[in-house]
Amino acid sequence: MDVIAGLFLVLGAALVLIAGIGVARSWSIYARMHSAAIAPTLGVISVAIGLALTIRSTAAFVTAFLVVILLLVTGPVGSHLLTRAVYRQTQSALDSVDELARDESSGS
Repeated sequence: MDVIAGLFLVLGAALVLIAGIGVARSWSIYARMHSAAIAPTLGVISVAIGLALTIRSTAAFVTAFLVVILLLVTGPVGSHLLTRAVYRQTQSALDSVDELARDESSGS
């Protein structure tokens, strides 16, 4: 059981490291936001699973479960709001059609 827990901990640390590298090396703010949102979420989930398997107590499992649930709820929402704020503050010509501006101007 300790080997499996260790694998989850190493996997989680590797995912968080990859996310950090992605944030540092990405060329646009949107790619950086994507790197900062996806991999750390999976990394923290893996670390929480490894922690729950290592400690082997009900309190540790419940705490790890609550951390994962809160992260799954707040991580994507926070990333979406931050990306939307960046979109409103900058002019970007990434796509030929700006669907968000079109939707906001039509009122839908």
